[in-house]
Amino acid sequence: MRTQKIIYILSLVFLAGVFFSCDDFLDLEPQQAVSDDAIYGDHEGVINALHGAYSLVASSNLYAGTSIFHSDLVGNSGELNWTGTFIQYRQWNWKAMDPNDGFISSKWSVSYKAIDLANNILHSLDVVDEGHRARVEGEARFIRGILYFELVRFYGLPYNAGANNLGVPLILTPTAGITDDDYPARATVGDVYQQVLTDLGEARNLLSVVPTGAGANGGRATSTTAAAFLSRVHLAMGNWQAAAEYADEVIGNLGGYGALHDNIRDAFNNDEYTSEDVFMINQNATSNAGQANAGIATFFASLDGMGRGDVYASSAYFEMFDPEDHRIQITEDPEISVIADVPTMFYIGIGTDSGNEMSSKWGKHDANIPVIRLAEMILTRAEANFRNGSSIGADPLDDINAIRNRSHAGDEWTSLTLEMIWEERFRELSFEGHKLHDIRRFQGSVVAPAGSPWVGETIHWDDGRLVLPIPQREIDVNENLVQNEAYL
Repeated sequence: MRTQKIIYILSLVFLAGVFFSCDDFLDLEPQQAVSDDAIYGDHEGVINALHGAYSLVASSNLYAGTSIFHSDLVGNSGELNWTGTFIQYRQWNWKAMDPNDGFISSKWSVSYKAIDLANNILHSLDVVDEGHRARVEGEARFIRGILYFELVRFYGLPYNAGANNLGVPLILTPTAGITDDDYPARATVGDVYQQVLTDLGEARNLLSVVPTGAGANGGRATSTTAAAFLSRVHLAMGNWQAAAEYADEVIGNLGGYGALHDNIRDAFNNDEYTSEDVFMINQNATSNAGQANAGIATFFASLDGMGRGDVYASSAYFEMFDPEDHRIQITEDPEISVIADVPTMFYIGIGTDSGNEMSSKWGKHDANIPVIRLAEMILTRAEANFRNGSSIGADPLDDINAIRNRSHAGDEWTSLTLEMIWEERFRELSFEGHKLHDIRRFQGSVVAPAGSPWVGETIHWDDGRLVLPIPQREIDVNENLVQNEAYL
């Protein structure tokens, strides 16, 4: 098992170098072979392991793929249509997931592989050059923190449903010494969240030694990206003041409203960081997750020789916008061939499954993938301040109007409700993987679509059917794991 893991690490080293921009710190020649004992035995071995962890974060099983599909399909109530042939994705849309689903299993296994790499890195810090040690520890803690956040919010009930509910196993040391007798059980949701806060808080402090701002540290973790994820975590926990404070930190570090693109279309399908990008997955033409079966552009695009056209907006989606809003303007041009020809946020598909209203957010296999945008942080600050009755950094109304003004969404609002904030998040962040998590936080519901075993049923935010099953293959191996109740 240990040897297989070493081989796996080394196979990822090259990929990590292209997913994430390199500077001298990570600009190492990948080793062709290394012994079991040597992989974490020196500075270069630990850095290669860090490469491997980043490449897993950037895979189609996580932030470059199913993290968006899982959220938007499970949280879908008819705003988007799924027409693809993959039964697994159809089951997510039906809210009828299968514990044997290979994509659900891969999300789990890839996350824990990256966590194990991070654990080994943290265990081997003494061999890292002293001048880089804080940076290495900060990036490893960042990776572990965001992946435990990813796991607990998909495989466990939401934090506001009860911190004592079962989350996911917390493994904080290298797995090489784990035997059948001490396989870990599931920690509580609350315990996992506290570990996430600890890791991201430490990462934020340790990474103060590197530059911050859009694209700093070669596109890898910085104190600003750690603060952005801390804002997400505190928002999910209902810690409104902390969520607003961390969002305000990020907004200030990126330059405030002035860093927003004049045209929202400019925030997508880019080949490098832009002023609006807080954290993104860097890709290129030879190494990208977009052409995989779980890749974003594979399903969202319908262009000349590009994409399957499986996900498109329904008429119900467009009804939620002012007609003049730039976020729903459509390019209807049968001569378009690539996403660069589309100046608007939607286009009529001309490739596979043509004729539908396709989002232009994901139209290029090798484009960089925004994970957190400045617009999200502005909306988060608005929501957290509104719930908290505060104006940390800005008045909530000013934040919401900044987002709406950028998209020419109509007259400025003069009053605000929580429902209005929720709806504005939907309009700005749709197709970016926020839907399910927002439903849970706002305690909303979804309606099961045609084809679902419970078609037409309203499924509430804390229903176990909106939680992914623990992969059956993990339960078969680890007798200490308990399956989520909806799948018993």
